Amino acid sequence: MASTQIIMDADTWKAFQQGSKEAFETIYDRHWHTLLRYTYSVVTDQDIAKDILQEYFMEIWEKRETLPVPQNTEAFLLFVLKHRILNALRKEQIREKHIHLFSSLKQAAADDTVANSMLFKEAYQTLLAQVNQLPPRMKHVFQLKHFDNLEIAEIATTLNISGQTVRNQLNEASHRLKTKLRNNFLTLMF
Repeated sequence: MASTQIIMDADTWKAFQQGSKEAFETIYDRHWHTLLRYTYSVVTDQDIAKDILQEYFMEIWEKRETLPVPQNTEAFLLFVLKHRILNALRKEQIREKHIHLFSSLKQAAADDTVANSMLFKEAYQTLLAQVNQLPPRMKHVFQLKHFDNLEIAEIATTLNISGQTVRNQLNEASHRLKTKLRNNFLTLMF
């Protein structure tokens, strides 16, 4: 029975990638409540959680052709959503209230079955390869922020540069990575 569900999910996903709105609605309907529950558990504001999820599904639709066919659709959607939520929190300036979130999501990703899958390992290697191509200072700033979870003020103090320089470096790094990874689902993480 589980094998049949996986085949049905894969077929639905492939139809979705080819632009089938019915397949998209099936994925949306099948996973909306689980994804909303997860988002709400992190954000704790139902309106913001719904906004994040609506934006997330719009972005999934826009990038459908570049997304891999996941073995487990729900696990894949949750994996990508975790990164989307981090970005939304940062954009909404409420990340300060949820400082522990990044560490807990990173730990959850490490424990998650998707994180152990080939998809995550391959995506992570692709990201690391692109980060390694950044100029040395920019790469260091990006790593301190996204891999070591340091705040902008901490990075500025550590590197003896201004907070604005840190923000500029992070913005430029994100822009370059999005450009390099343009047709890749990894851009959902920035």
